[in-house]
Amino acid sequence: MPRHRFRPTLLILLTAWLGAVAIAAHTLVSAQLQRWESRFEADVRLLMGDVRLKLDTNEAVLAGFSAFLQAVDRSDTAATVRYAAAATAAYPHIYMLEVARKLAAGDEAVFQSSLRAHWRADFTLKNFAEITGRSAPDDGRKSATWPILFMHPALPEAEAIYGLRLETVDYLARTMALAQRDIKAVVSPVFRMYEGGNAYILLREVRRPAGKAPAAADFFGDSMMALLLIKAEDLIPARSREAGYAHIGFSADVISPGNPETLLFEQAAPEADRLERLTLPRFSRQLAIDNASQPMLMRFSRQMRWDDLLQPEKIMIAVLGIALLAVPWVKVRHYLSLDRAEVEQERSAYLATHDLLTGLPNRFLFADRFAQALHNWQRNGRSFALMLVDLDHFKEINDRHGHDVGDQVLVACAGRMAGQLRSGDTAARHGGDEFVILLPEVAGPADVDSVGRKLLAAVSEPIDTTAGEIRLSCSIGLAICPADGVNLDMLRKAADSAMYRAKDAGRNAIATYAGETA
Repeated sequence: MPRHRFRPTLLILLTAWLGAVAIAAHTLVSAQLQRWESRFEADVRLLMGDVRLKLDTNEAVLAGFSAFLQAVDRSDTAATVRYAAAATAAYPHIYMLEVARKLAAGDEAVFQSSLRAHWRADFTLKNFAEITGRSAPDDGRKSATWPILFMHPALPEAEAIYGLRLETVDYLARTMALAQRDIKAVVSPVFRMYEGGNAYILLREVRRPAGKAPAAADFFGDSMMALLLIKAEDLIPARSREAGYAHIGFSADVISPGNPETLLFEQAAPEADRLERLTLPRFSRQLAIDNASQPMLMRFSRQMRWDDLLQPEKIMIAVLGIALLAVPWVKVRHYLSLDRAEVEQERSAYLATHDLLTGLPNRFLFADRFAQALHNWQRNGRSFALMLVDLDHFKEINDRHGHDVGDQVLVACAGRMAGQLRSGDTAARHGGDEFVILLPEVAGPADVDSVGRKLLAAVSEPIDTTAGEIRLSCSIGLAICPADGVNLDMLRKAADSAMYRAKDAGRNAIATYAGETA
């Protein structure tokens, strides 16, 4: 039956159609995935940049605070409070600035009594285990202790920290040892703060020349430990809360010297459904922040979702079949239109700047090139010349043979004059049988005169026309910038005057504005 005859053809067409749709859809989805991956890369760089900036700020603030402690009066706590307040106000992610003083073991009782009398009546030197109940390994009695004496801001929930022997804090023991051997800042592992929340400490030892102040007034002493307390949640990039970053999960680990990596913060992305996990890729990156004192390892991930891909593409896929046929046709028409428009634009630009009969530049293009020559003279001092060429007795040719023959003569003369000029020179039709020539660089009058003689010879050659062979001559007026003028009007008038002098001298001659005819 006839319908069986078309079945294989229909099957081939259907297969080709479905294949084209599948290829187009795959290409579309792949392109979308590449764009999303590029966007993911850009988002990762922005998030890391936010964290890196805060880490660099921490180093700068701690360095400045350490320099301040070296210079401040040993008991000027008021100035220290002002400095710390300014730093924490400028950088809100810094939770607290602290100072621990080195105190010889034999001076503990006297120092504690002095601070109770002059500072805090409840001041007590204490171990970390006394306020937390945590046990720390006892490595024997030390020759010195490091009690915390200063905190800003002075939070009520952190009151118990005053007088805490820093060396008794288990997670700070190794960090303090490193800080006393190195002049650089050292970072601690991440820990749980006494008042709640995860944080880490950036600390460095500060030393200054030994003083002679009495123990009762020597609050900060000769050796201190400057501490910067950074809450983990304050390092989370603020931009991660924006809608465009909602599906990016990330985490950051602090790499503390001599300690294993410790998790600082993490933010999980909303869970994708099983189909999305099976069919769509998951982008992930692991990047290190090579900060000198706070090296970190950050991990980022983003599970692609169909909603990311199919928002604008639902309509596109619905009309994909029509587009497969329409797009090539529309594109061909588009390019044909562009070609036609380009040709028309080129033609319009040509007609706007060239004489339609001779093909030479017209007055507008000549004025532009004259402006370039004038600018070159003003900048480099290079003289240029303007020549006005008028065909002798041209009106008689029109009257005797007609305008068609006159046009043939004009075209022939224009071509001959252009053929005698250098590539940088310009010959333009000035109007009727008059031409104007610009020589943008001339060595002197003799150079211009040589060009003029070539033009006289070229124009005087016989011209073949439909009316037979015609001979004619021309008269040329020369003007040189700056001797004869420094603008177009001045030089054109000077050349025009010289050209009429050439005609008065018998035509077929050259005359300069101030010179004799040749």
